[in-house]
Amino acid sequence: MRPTPSPVPVRRLIAPLAVVALALAAMAGCECETRSPVAPVPIPPLSAVIVTPASDTLRVGDRHQFTAVALDTLGQPTGGVPFTWASDDPAVANVDAAGRVTGLGEGLTRIIVSAGGHADTATVFVFPDTAWYTQVSGSTRNLLGVFFRPDGRSGWAVGTGGAILHTSNAGVTWTSQGSSVSANLNAVWFNSDTDGWIAGNTGTLLHTVNGGTVWTRVTVNASENLMDVTFANPSMGWAVGGSGVMLRTTNGGIGWDRQTLTGNTLRGVAASGLDLWVVSDAGEIFGSHSGADTVFRVQPAITSLSLKSVWRRSASLAWAVGSGGVSPRTVVTPDSVAWELRNAGASFQLAGVSYPSDVVGYAVGFNGAGTVLRTDDAGLTWQFQPSHTSRPLNDVFFVDPLRGWAVGDGGVIVHTARGGLR
Repeated sequence: MRPTPSPVPVRRLIAPLAVVALALAAMAGCECETRSPVAPVPIPPLSAVIVTPASDTLRVGDRHQFTAVALDTLGQPTGGVPFTWASDDPAVANVDAAGRVTGLGEGLTRIIVSAGGHADTATVFVFPDTAWYTQVSGSTRNLLGVFFRPDGRSGWAVGTGGAILHTSNAGVTWTSQGSSVSANLNAVWFNSDTDGWIAGNTGTLLHTVNGGTVWTRVTVNASENLMDVTFANPSMGWAVGGSGVMLRTTNGGIGWDRQTLTGNTLRGVAASGLDLWVVSDAGEIFGSHSGADTVFRVQPAITSLSLKSVWRRSASLAWAVGSGGVSPRTVVTPDSVAWELRNAGASFQLAGVSYPSDVVGYAVGFNGAGTVLRTDDAGLTWQFQPSHTSRPLNDVFFVDPLRGWAVGDGGVIVHTARGGLR
């Protein structure tokens, strides 16, 4: 008889099983399997990237699809190329990874698409509305002057009681800047994003070197109300005002010399290099070709009505506006540049003028309500545009034929990004 085998002790069975279990667990817990990394999509040699459309106009909130094509070294379209999209100014418009562009705020920006070391750009202009509409200024002061930098985003408005307003987003929001004066501020001018000047009553001349964070009063030899200020460059500038006073600086405002042109209030001054025009309450027009080293009076006078504002684009092109709708302009004669009298309508009391091009111009004022006029033929004829305000408008500034702002009594600011057109 065979002997019955003895049973294996349980502990002797458990030990090998435990080793196997631990080994299996270790294998499950470690990343022992070698995985191949995802290879980047190879980009073939390219000769160019082209974006379509090359330019577009969007209303705030609109979304448009842009497309891009990559060309190989033979100039033929090639597929499977990943593109990278970006916006120069995401506050104006942003773009997603698929090339969809969304308008966010008024202004001009570039959409950039790139691949394989090549790139192309599209220009996008974003506007908030059509025609003229009111912006919220947050002020009830009468606003007398307005100025914007060429980007159409950064601007200033000034007015009674030392009011200074600033916007960095084309007027979507306006905030106050401290002037430390209580005098009425009549005009504002900036030479750069940081270097600015304001002219006001009782000889007030303010200067900033930091975009208006701090305004400092400059001592000048004048106690008259200063009505306008302009600069030809950061060194050469002029301010004009009551009793025919004209101040001039040739060193960036460190010093100002004074001369008197007439006994009447000088309302406006405009320069193109050293060529200067100045207009007065008595309809006088003064000129200079030397930055005011010598000044001449235009004779014979073309009007006795008050001229409130003057704008100059070049040595030969200038316009003025004033009471009774007077809107004289310069004309080139065989001998010189002369002034001819034009009129936009006798019922219009015009206070401000701006010409963003040689033929397109705007004038603002009052005719029972806020008045906006536009010309498309350099001041030969004028067309009325609804301003959507009952308040008198005192000044206007355009950065291009489409984008402009007008300011008026009671803190009114009206704006168009479409040239006042629908």
